[in-house]
Amino acid sequence: MGQQCCQTCNKTTDEEKREILVPDQIIAQTVSIYNENSSSEFKQSVILLSKDEQYEEQPENAFPIESIKIPKQIEEYLSTLPEFNYQMNTRGQYLGAFLLKDNSQYDGEWHKSMRHGKGRCVFPNLVYYEGSWKEDKIDGYGRLIHPEHEYYEGLFTNGLKNGKGRVTQNNGAYFEGEFVYDKKHGYGIEVWPDGQQYEGQYFNGSKEGRGIFTWANGDTYEGEFKDNKMEGIGIFKWKDKEYEGEWKDSKMNGQGEFRWNDGRKYIGSYKNDKKDGYGEFNWPDGKYYKGQWKDGKQHGIALYKGKDMPNERQCYFEEGKRTKWIE
Repeated sequence: MGQQCCQTCNKTTDEEKREILVPDQIIAQTVSIYNENSSSEFKQSVILLSKDEQYEEQPENAFPIESIKIPKQIEEYLSTLPEFNYQMNTRGQYLGAFLLKDNSQYDGEWHKSMRHGKGRCVFPNLVYYEGSWKEDKIDGYGRLIHPEHEYYEGLFTNGLKNGKGRVTQNNGAYFEGEFVYDKKHGYGIEVWPDGQQYEGQYFNGSKEGRGIFTWANGDTYEGEFKDNKMEGIGIFKWKDKEYEGEWKDSKMNGQGEFRWNDGRKYIGSYKNDKKDGYGEFNWPDGKYYKGQWKDGKQHGIALYKGKDMPNERQCYFEEGKRTKWIE
């Protein structure tokens, strides 16, 4: 009799159980939830919330479906990529797969009828996303796939690439570095299929600041960039020569020094990749020219010393040829 009474007293109703599991405060506890219609990998933990924050059985403006249908093109693309590693900062409640009002298909977590937490989505334009959501927007760490041309894996804020990430093109080119609201901004490395590479600073989507560009043939430029062009102070190295000085619009412009491996050297002014203005050219055998240049040629009054001349002499050049001596 006493035993029976104790058993009866220990019984609680379903309503009482719910009150015990979900008090008015957030419980620091997680439970595993698994949807049979989702892939086996999509098993997760969710945070229990207070009674006032209990989710509706079905999000507004969403219709339950058995599972999301990933187009074959995206499935084939996904098969070539490494397994995605979820890195979660926000969590919601997993409710299954739904068709949304804009014809997107979403399978993941929700909070107050908004995609929130871990989720996968196929958009109407066949773009595929998997990763973190916050208040119905892509936010946090995720992977966005455009099967026709590229995929991005990294950080998002409010639906835009923001923070560290990597964009890989279908042709093999990629950029890995920092983004600010969908634009390359900060430090990054960009590599092209033919072997060209840039490593350095970006500003508002363009190469800007200090960087190093390496061409497929081994030529390099190290220096300042502006709006994707060599501009400022920098050094360009070829296999047999190098130029160090000022640049503008990716051309030698201003003061600089050009050195050849055979010992020749020019120090002076450049304009649009050509010697222009005053400059001094020295040959390894002792010959030199100190004077004016125009369109890459000696032009004007100069001091000239030939290989076999004991002293320099003043002379006049026109379009690269000495026309007269000046006594």
